[in-house]
Amino acid sequence: MQPPIPLTKNITLLGTEQFNLYLIKGETYAVIEGGVSGITYPFLKQLADLDVPPEAISHLIVLHSHFDHMMVFPTLMERSPRARIVSSEANRATFSSEKILSKIFSSDRQMTSTLKEKGLVSEAPDLHPMSSFPLDLPLREDSILDLGAGVKIRFTEIPGHSPDCMGAFVEEEGVLFCSDGSGFYTPPDFFRPNYWFRLEAAEKSLEKMKAIDPRILCRGHYGAVSGRAEVRRHLAMARQCIENSNAFILEKVRGGESIDKITEAVTENFSKGLLELLPPQENYRLWGLLVRRTLEYFGA
Repeated sequence: MQPPIPLTKNITLLGTEQFNLYLIKGETYAVIEGGVSGITYPFLKQLADLDVPPEAISHLIVLHSHFDHMMVFPTLMERSPRARIVSSEANRATFSSEKILSKIFSSDRQMTSTLKEKGLVSEAPDLHPMSSFPLDLPLREDSILDLGAGVKIRFTEIPGHSPDCMGAFVEEEGVLFCSDGSGFYTPPDFFRPNYWFRLEAAEKSLEKMKAIDPRILCRGHYGAVSGRAEVRRHLAMARQCIENSNAFILEKVRGGESIDKITEAVTENFSKGLLELLPPQENYRLWGLLVRRTLEYFGA
C-alpha cells in the first residue's frame, strides 16, 4: 500500500516507501520527518490531494539531523513561512555550521541523483546550501508541543543511531515516531543495527521505546508498524539484530581478522534496501563506524 495512508484520525503517512513523512492534524498541522529533496514534489501533491495548503503547517519536526530526514523542509519553509522548525537542542551547533550543512546538502544531491537514475523520482527542487538552518523550538526530554484540538506531542531522547535522535509520542492515540531509533528495517523481515553514535545508547533507547509500549510505531523509512503485539515484536527483532551483529563481529575479531576485513564482511552481509542507494564508499564508511562502535563497547 502506497502513501498517503491514514494511520489514525489525526495522523497520515505521506512520502514514499523509502522516505516517510507524517502529517499530524490538530488545530494546525505539523509534519514529522523531512525525507530527501527528491520526494518534495510527490509530497506537495499529496498535501494538495488532502486539501492541506502548505501555509496551514505550523511546525516542521526534524527528529534527527541526517540528510535523509530533513531535506523536504527547505522548500516547505519557503511555502510555509510561518512554520517553526522543531528539533533537539543538540542541533544548535549542527544547524549553525555552514560546513556541516554543506555536507548535508551534498549528500542529499547525491541521493536525489541516484533516485532519478533508478527512476524512483522524475524531478526535484534545485537546492542551494544554506549557511544556517533555523531552530525555532529546541527540544529536550519531555518537551511537549501542543497542536490544539487535544493533540499533544511529547518528545523523548532516543540516541544511539545519532546523538540528537528524538522520539515523538502522541499519547492520546498511542503513536510513537522513532525516526531511525529502532534500527534499520527492510521489508519483509530484514533487520540490521545502525548505532553510528553509541551501542549502549541504542540498547537503552530500545528499552525506552519498549516501556512506552505504543500502539503504532512510525519509522523514518518503510512505513509504520500497527498493533501493540506487532510493535513489541518489531522492537524485539531490532534488539535481537544487535545481539546477532555483535556475535558476528566478535567472532571475526577472535579469528584475528583486521577491522578492514570485518568491515567488508559487515558491509556485504548487512547492506540491503535503503543503504544500497548510498554511494558505495559512504555505505562502507558507515559500516566501518558501526564496527568501531562495537569494538569500543566490548573493549576489543
